[in-house]
Amino acid sequence: MIFAYLEFGMEPIARKIDKVYLFLYYMDKVGQQGIGMGFGMIFSIFLIIVFFIVAFIAINSFLDIGDSASVGMFYDELQNAVDNSIRSQSSEKVFDIRLPSGIEKVCFANLSSAITNKGREYDLIEMYEVYDANVFLVPPRYAENMAWKYIDYVNISATIEGANPYCVDVDNGLLIKKSFYDKYVVIE
Repeated sequence: MIFAYLEFGMEPIARKIDKVYLFLYYMDKVGQQGIGMGFGMIFSIFLIIVFFIVAFIAINSFLDIGDSASVGMFYDELQNAVDNSIRSQSSEKVFDIRLPSGIEKVCFANLSSAITNKGREYDLIEMYEVYDANVFLVPPRYAENMAWKYIDYVNISATIEGANPYCVDVDNGLLIKKSFYDKYVVIE
């Protein structure tokens, strides 16, 4: 392009165009150096951010699986403790409650009989009336879709004699009792 101007004797104009072209070329390179990153570097940073996000989501899902497992293990351990008490002639054992954080209380209830303790706990578990259950975790949103369970060999009428539902703080633990002539255990 510059040579075309030189043929017609327009040498001063050609030099000015040449200087403008060099200036624009130089500014383009300086702008790229000012940012300091080419496309490859920006794309690499983007991929690293995406990998971190995916790793964070995967770790959270594994932690949720751990919470689900601990709720399931609580029900299994409670059933085992009740079974051990049933097999013995008489028993009085303290059962430690190990549940995920967020669960405040373990409630025992017969939702098809008269409710004598209408409070926050009942409001949270009343929707489970249609299920055959006698143990409920409060609040249910932290129970990993396992907010209720039926535990065999629990004398629920004696357990809820004072209050239906009968709720125990997770920090206090449960007292599983069976006297010599009882067929079922009472939980306090």
